[in-house]
Amino acid sequence: MSRRGVVFPALILAFTAVMLAIGYFHYHYSWTAFAFPLAAGLAVSLLCAFEIASLLRARGAGAPGAAIRTPLSLSAIAWLFALAAFLFGFGFVFGAALYLLVCLKANGFSWRLSIGTAAVSLLVTWGLFIHVLRVQLPVPPLWMG
Repeated sequence: MSRRGVVFPALILAFTAVMLAIGYFHYHYSWTAFAFPLAAGLAVSLLCAFEIASLLRARGAGAPGAAIRTPLSLSAIAWLFALAAFLFGFGFVFGAALYLLVCLKANGFSWRLSIGTAAVSLLVTWGLFIHVLRVQLPVPPLWMG
């Protein structure tokens, strides 16, 4: 494992820390405006720190599964563009949930996991972003608006 694998999580960690510091020390955001970005930033920072630690620890251990890489395929790229079609056709809230359902089921996951993940996505998007945070997401399909 070369040091190149550690650079990307380290850059994300540094960027997140700088943005949180700017928000707190320079802009003096109120607690209500800063609570969610702080929680999300701390979670990202913690995940990056764990990733860096595991990469550095695996470098010394030889990492038996680290050499296995899945090649980028045309179907993987098609799934990325399919998300745009789902969002355009069904709206942001329902399109993302339907995309997760179809994508997970097409890739061999069980119906229970696929439906559960789609339902959680729908509830989080609708409940957290639209009702709690009052973010103006396009609920109807984009072609109707």
